[in-house]
Formats: sequence, C-alpha cells, structure tokens
Amino acid sequence: MELIKKRLKEFGIFTSRLKPFKAKKKFTAGPFEVEPIRVTHSIPDCCGLVLRCKDGTILHTGDWKIDESPLDGKVFDRETLEDLSKEGVTLMMSDSTNVLSPGRTISENVVRDALLRNISAATGRVITTQFASNIHRLGSVKAAADLTGRKLVFVGMSLRTYLDAAFRDGQAPIDPSTLVKVEDIDNYAPKDLLIVTTGSQAEPRAALNLASYGSSHSLKLTKDDLILYSAKVIPGNETRVMKMMNRISELGSTIVMGKSEGLHTSGHAYRGELEEVLRLVKPQHFLPIHGELLFLKEHELLGKSTGINHTTVIKNGEMLGVSHLRNRRVLSQGYANGLIPLGKENLQLMYSDGDKAFGTSSELCIDERLRIATDGIIIVSMEIMRPETSNSAVAPTIKGKIKITTRCLWLDKGKLLDALHKTANAALSSCPINCPLAHMERTVSEVLRKMVRKYSSKRPEVIVNAMENPSAVIAEELKEKLSGKSRGDYGTSALNKADDAHPRQKRSSKRIEEGKADTYLRKNTTQQDVKGKSIDERLLQEEDTTVSSSDSTSSASSIEGDTDDFWKSCVIKSPIQGESGLVEKNLVLNQDGSESNEDESAESSNPEKASVKPVKRNKWKPEEIKKLIKMRGDLDVKFQVVKGRMESKIDEKTSGSWPYFTDMEKILSDRESA
Repeated sequence: MELIKKRLKEFGIFTSRLKPFKAKKKFTAGPFEVEPIRVTHSIPDCCGLVLRCKDGTILHTGDWKIDESPLDGKVFDRETLEDLSKEGVTLMMSDSTNVLSPGRTISENVVRDALLRNISAATGRVITTQFASNIHRLGSVKAAADLTGRKLVFVGMSLRTYLDAAFRDGQAPIDPSTLVKVEDIDNYAPKDLLIVTTGSQAEPRAALNLASYGSSHSLKLTKDDLILYSAKVIPGNETRVMKMMNRISELGSTIVMGKSEGLHTSGHAYRGELEEVLRLVKPQHFLPIHGELLFLKEHELLGKSTGINHTTVIKNGEMLGVSHLRNRRVLSQGYANGLIPLGKENLQLMYSDGDKAFGTSSELCIDERLRIATDGIIIVSMEIMRPETSNSAVAPTIKGKIKITTRCLWLDKGKLLDALHKTANAALSSCPINCPLAHMERTVSEVLRKMVRKYSSKRPEVIVNAMENPSAVIAEELKEKLSGKSRGDYGTSALNKADDAHPRQKRSSKRIEEGKADTYLRKNTTQQDVKGKSIDERLLQEEDTTVSSSDSTSSASSIEGDTDDFWKSCVIKSPIQGESGLVEKNLVLNQDGSESNEDESAESSNPEKASVKPVKRNKWKPEEIKKLIKMRGDLDVKFQVVKGRMESKIDEKTSGSWPYFTDMEKILSDRESA
C-alpha cells in the first residue's frame, strides 16, 4: 500500500480513497462480492481475486507462482482453490508469462543459498544486481552479508524507493538506517563491502549501466570485482544487456549469471504449475491473460488439454460476455462455446511528456520527432525578388537570398551544405516568374529532399519558408560582389534585371550579349593564366606569322568589354524631383571624369525635358579611381604587345594578310609623334 501511495503522489493523484484489505476477508465492490486469496510471487502481499455475483463466479489469479517454502512463510492457498472447484467457477483468467517454460519454478530459498555460496567464496568486492521490487531477494542478500561480515550498500534510487515503502509497511527485511552511504564506499576495504545496484536490464540511467561506461560518480568497477547477476533478461532487452556485460568484461570484472548458477527464480508460474491449477479449479470457461499473443494461444491449448472445452483469446480493447453453463451445456442460443463477443473499444497509447504534455502519439507528434532525430531537419528561408517583364534576349529568372539551417544531419565537413545552397538556387531559378510562393516552397523542398537522399540515404524533414523581399536580394548580391564570394550565380544579375526593368533605362539586347561575351572571354583568359601563361606570353610565343581577324576581334572585344563593364559598374540611380513627382534617373561617369545622364541626347532634343533641375553630382570614390588607373595600365601593356607584333609583320613583309594593318599603323604613328 505504501508503494502505491508513493507512486500516485509522484503524479499528483489523490490517495485518501485507498482502502487496504486482507486475504480471505470479503468486501463488496459494485455488483460483486470480492474475496482475496493468497498466492506467492516475487513481491510481498500478492493476491488473486474471486468475484461473485448472481450470474456466476470469476477467478482472476493475478501474477503468481507456487512456492512451497516462501521466505515470508505465506504459502500458496490451495485449499481455497479446491473449495472454488466444488462451488463452480464460471470463468477463470490466469497468468501466461512462462507457459513456454517446462517444469516448475524453484523456490526463493534455493536462490538464497546460491547467493550465500558465491558471496562467501569471493575475496574482493561483491556487486549484485536484481529487480528493485523483489523485496524477498533483498532479504537473501542481507542474510548473506551478515553471515560473511560484509557491509551492505544500496546504489540506485529505485532500490531506496522500494525499501523505504516496504519498511513503512512493515515488510522490509532491512532497516534502511543500517546501510552504508554511497559516498562512504571508499572508506571501507573492498572485501568488507556487498553492493546492491540497479541496472539489471541495462536501463540508460541505472547505476550498473553507467558504471560500465565509467561515468558513474558513485560506483567505479575494477578487475577485482565480482558481479552477481540475480535477475532475468526481459524479452526485448537482450541486446543492450549483452552490450553492458561486454563493457563490464572489458574492464576486467568477473560476471556470474545464467540459469545453471541458481541466482534467480521467476515470480511467474511455469507450465507444470499452470496445468496443476487448471486441473484443480476446473472452470467452465477459460481466458488466458498477461502475455504475448503467442503465449496466450499456447495457454489456451494447455487449457483444452486439461478438459476445458470453452476457451478463447481476446486482444486489448475487446469485450467478452460469458454464458453460464448448466450440466456442462450451453444455454444461450447462437454461441456454441458460451462466450459472447460484446464489441471492441478503440484503445490508444497515451504518452506523458514533461509535467503538462499528455496525449496520444499523434497529439505529441511522436513519429515525427523520432523521424527528425533519425534523419534530421532542414529549414530553408528564402527572400524572393521577381524580375519585371523585359524585352531582352535573355529570359528573366527568379532570384533569391537563401538561408539554410540544419539539425541532426551529417554535413560531410560542409560539402553537403554547399550542395544544398546550389541546389536550392537552381530549383528556385527553374520556377516560373509568376508562380505563387507555395509552388516555390514545394519545388525547393522536394528537390532538397531528393538530393539529400541521394547524398546520404537520409530522408530529412524539409521546411521551406518563402517571402518576397527584393531589396534584401539586391543588398545580398552587392555584398557578394564586393567580397568576391558567391554560393552560385544562376541567370542574369539581379541588379541588371532591376535596371532593365525601368522603361526609360532599358539597354539593348546587343549590349547584354556583348557583356556576356566579354565575361566569357575574361573567364577563359583567367583560367589559362592560372595554368602558367599570361596573355603577353601567349601572344609573343606564337609561331604563326599571320594574325587572324578572329584573334584581333576577340582582343578588341575583350578590351572594349573591360572598359564597358567598368562604366556599367559606375551607373548610379539618383532620384530627381520633376514636375510629375520623384523620378529615378541613371547617372553615368564619363571617361573624362564628368557625369551625364544616359538619356542626355534625348533630353537635349526636347527643351521641355532639358528644363529639369540640375542634379547634384557625386564625387569619384577612391576605389573607382584606382580601378580606372589599373585598367589604363592593362590597356597600355596590351597595346605594346600589339605594337611588337606589328613591327614583326613589317619586317616579314606580310602586312597585307591583316586587314587592320593600315589602321594600327596610323595609330602607332600618331602615338609616336605625340
């Protein structure tokens, strides 16, 4: 009772309505007269219940075994079961946990002798692990400690919980005040200590499991320790228990475990005991309970083998009615075995997550949380800029400022993150200009999910949030250009698109194509220079005595492109207050250092437009001047190279093969005369 009260108080449940009862003392609960009967188990005060009503008698065994010599002296009540058999039991429900185990369970007295034998033979420290609820086993350990002169230490919270509850209820074989404190372990010699610890099922936070990792503050294992495993591995825990044992063995400690050692006995009846009780009670109907479906089916067959004809197995949530028999014949119509199905309730597992969160798996998103923990999550934030409709030859594409955050995902030292950025940019550029934001989010999400699955065989949760914010995209592009870094360049520059979008500031498609060609030439030139040869070296080392017109055209186009790109970068959008309101105009820095408007020629022909107020001119920036000086030096170097080639052409008298020879000769002569 004290243990039940403690557990209920932990969850804030009111305990004043709890009423204790005693074995063989009948009490009333609703339409039933209830009589508790004594059974033996691994914990104290275990009872089966006999429920009587006007329609029949039901026997529920609870968890039980038959121990002929229990440590507390309270034996299995066979006499009451014999009386029930004479009275007649309409329905019997019995524990099926060990129906597949042949024979009978051993007594707790046998386990006590095995513990004493192993502890007496040990020369160093002894550590035992068991189920904390097995109070009788704690009594056996206490008896062995007293006989061998060892001090008893409990390591683990649940051991203290069960012992304190049993002590308040008068069932404890140990006085908690006589135990050595955990922090005083080092004050005793190893041969003088007997430690009882939790962790028989390798629970993550249990003391023995933590000690196997070397991370327990209270228990440090050594090669001289003897570990007595006085428990059974619960089905489903085999893997983690074996891993814990392997870690302990690696530390050098000696482990004693196994059925042959006699260190554990089950609290659930074996097949021989189950058959004995079925033959003793002789119920009209039999319903196996407490076990896996395989165990329930096997127990049903065992019941039929003892002469019980009316048996069945039901699952969680199913309801069953029982028809009383007269002279072993079914009186109800339509049900040959006298068992009446009454429907099924839709039962769901309920989870407690913290102090307040409580609900079903779907309500607490259990599956989604497990998937994120296993496969990771990707969160993508996109600020979108849509280009205006343009008459340019290049098809406009959507640009975006993309930020990607990942959790619980292997990034391969940043390679996967770079690939995610490039893939997201490519997916965004492939979207139609006028598509809704939801379409962009769905497209980017699907592409990223497929890419990660191909990269690392994971299926992460991908969350994409898109919003339109052109100014942020332009600012990001400016920042990347100034820093010289970019995660990916797809399509035309967002700045050029914004510039092309204004009706008075459209550039011709020819200038765009020339700009792209110049960019391509500069890129190829840079790649070849990295390989070890500059432009000058390549020109001077050519063995051809003729220069093709395509080479000259490429060189001239490259020079013109460099110059044109520089002046393009100096375009400044300036607001001008006109008669019709605020108007944006492009100011261009001329090569002579002055400033003018792109539409200057058009405005000079129209006197009304020319009357607009003059614009305050901006000063040259230091970086612009430095760039201009560098460009002038590069042009001069290239000019000198061409001059050297001209002189070689004159010497070889092959000037007629180059159509630009006359023009270049005139420029050179003018330059020398100047």
